[in-house]
Amino acid sequence: MINEKVKGLEFKAVKDTPSWATFHQEIANKDGITYHKKKGSEIIYKQNAENFECLNCGSEILVRKVAHPIHDGPFPLSGSGKCYYEDVPYCPKCEKKPEYRGSLITIENK
Repeated sequence: MINEKVKGLEFKAVKDTPSWATFHQEIANKDGITYHKKKGSEIIYKQNAENFECLNCGSEILVRKVAHPIHDGPFPLSGSGKCYYEDVPYCPKCEKKPEYRGSLITIENK
């Protein structure tokens, strides 16, 4: 039962996550094991030696690259065509695969 596995976990948000990021991560530690979850989600990932597993179903957590277009041009919504690529974890059985297109990153030109 998942409730027993996570009893007593206190998740804390990872600081310095940009507002445009798709994955706003929270982390908890208990008995030397690290747990991760998306802010506002009930799905918890348990960190093993080299991978992560879903506590809900036991599946290995997959990662999707999400592209965030960088708008750094001289006028609104213009840019060089560059993107920042974010790795977004998800459980293939319990969660929807993240969309490839992420939020816009706007850089103010001075």
